[in-house]
Amino acid sequence: MRKLTLLFIIMALSTGMGFAQKEQRRQKRQEVAEFRLNEDICSNCKRKIEGNIPFEKGVTALAYGDDGTTVKVTYRADKTDTLKLRKAFEKIKFEVLETNLVEKGQAE
Repeated sequence: MRKLTLLFIIMALSTGMGFAQKEQRRQKRQEVAEFRLNEDICSNCKRKIEGNIPFEKGVTALAYGDDGTTVKVTYRADKTDTLKLRKAFEKIKFEVLETNLVEKGQAE
């Protein structure tokens, strides 16, 4: 009986130490950038954008502006930046005229 009690105490203490050493998660910062392109976005252009930009590292969401020439990209700031996203647009033959950082926020 003593051995069993001692075994449970040792297990409880070792489990407690394991939880105490757990590393806290860093908060992931998300940003939204708005890219103004040199041409109107047609259905074929949307297909090209949706086929490439969401697969860039760190991109979490994609939306189109009301004026027909802007694309809003939500991305994780620790994975990518606006320069890399601009190069991704140039890779699929779109010229970016202007880049605006829309909002910054904290997400988990």
